[in-house]
Amino acid sequence: MSGILDKYDEAITLTYNYTFKMLMHLKNIVNNFSEIENPDEVTKEVYRDSIIKKYETLEDLTWKLLSKIFKASGLEINNPRGCYKQAFKEGLIKDIDVWNNILLSRNATAHIYDEEDYEKIKGKIINEYISALEELLNNISNEMK
Repeated sequence: MSGILDKYDEAITLTYNYTFKMLMHLKNIVNNFSEIENPDEVTKEVYRDSIIKKYETLEDLTWKLLSKIFKASGLEINNPRGCYKQAFKEGLIKDIDVWNNILLSRNATAHIYDEEDYEKIKGKIINEYISALEELLNNISNEMK
């Protein structure tokens, strides 16, 4: 991120660190659940809800981090879709379709009333979104050095 103005460095670093911590929390929840042998239905539901809640927070932090980075570069982007498009243009993310799905899933979590749909989103979080979010954070970290 050459050219990041000094006045934004601290805000970007703090947001990045918090976002990265949230990613690690999400990964820990997923890993802990995978180690439980024969979980009962209540345990499954608690872990699923925890995964989805951490994901919602992580997605929100991620686009706000990107917004701060772009603001430091002179771009005012105040919505997740715009941030993801710009991150794609700048090579921070590789597959814009995955990021469109990340956003669609995030928006859907507030309006899901069907257990099957909730489980589908949880599966996407575990199988696709965590790695995409981690890759973006790694790319940002490399640019910040």
